[in-house]
Amino acid sequence: MPQASGVGIDNKYSGDANSLDLSKTAKNKLIPFLCYAKENQIVVREFSQRLISEGWIDPWFDEDDILPGQIWQESVANGVRNSHAVIIFLSDEAVASEGFFQKELKLALDTAAEKPEGTIFIIPIRINECTVPEMLLKYQYVDFFGNDEHKEHLYSSLISSLKWRAENLGIKI
Repeated sequence: MPQASGVGIDNKYSGDANSLDLSKTAKNKLIPFLCYAKENQIVVREFSQRLISEGWIDPWFDEDDILPGQIWQESVANGVRNSHAVIIFLSDEAVASEGFFQKELKLALDTAAEKPEGTIFIIPIRINECTVPEMLLKYQYVDFFGNDEHKEHLYSSLISSLKWRAENLGIKI
């Protein structure tokens, strides 16, 4: 079961402890949901911190955004449905796993189906040389592994996609 650290949760929640309140952040921060398998938690935590350092991105990351005592499955579902984008971290472990990662992935795809054509919402990122699931093959993915120069280039590309999404939502960068 996910653990919450309590960091960064005040700005996204309204009176209902399981509901994400985008009205508090939608005007000034982009909220991408970070979808990952627990085996990749360290990589995703570091990625989350890097996104936060951009200043205009406030990622939904279970460690930071699920309060103690919340119904975590409901919180995750609300996080996916109410986010501005979903970054899906793919690895051998994630792709082969059974359980909640697969459920989050399907929920993200269902939510993407409700967006207008051409919306950047699903952003797959491979963190090792795994096979991309067939259901994600229509989306351009990036390989976030290899040397640091390569990772920097791909991170810049990801930020360009997130900027495009933010601008389409009227979020000032």
